[in-house]
Amino acid sequence: MRIRDLHHEEEAPINLMPLIDMVFLLLIFFLVATTIAQEEREINIQLPATADVQPISAPPKQVIINIDADGTPKVGGRAYTPDTLLTLLSEVARDQPDREVLIRADENSIHKYFAGVASACRRAGIDQVKIGYVLDQPQPMSVR
Repeated sequence: MRIRDLHHEEEAPINLMPLIDMVFLLLIFFLVATTIAQEEREINIQLPATADVQPISAPPKQVIINIDADGTPKVGGRAYTPDTLLTLLSEVARDQPDREVLIRADENSIHKYFAGVASACRRAGIDQVKIGYVLDQPQPMSVR
């Protein structure tokens, strides 16, 4: 029969010191990294501005012509006379034949102003002319 020696047969305790060291090192790393990122955000700098902004993306597919209530056609916020509008549309038709034109007339403008712009588009050789309007909001159906 074997006599057990309890003192020598016990398992050795797990050494947790390397695990604790690793946890503290990770904690210090994340604290330092978070502090640096926060300091970078708090720096007050004045970014340079440019007066001439060119979009990086492709040019829009539509030329939008807005007609004011008094009949003034505007493209990009600039007012045009009928002759200068025809020149602009001719250049667009020549340089980019696949561009469309969207005509947005004020609801208080006279129809002849819209007809004049549509006629200028036709004379310039633009095939795709669209009319801008706002859809009425659908009324919710009531159940009786």
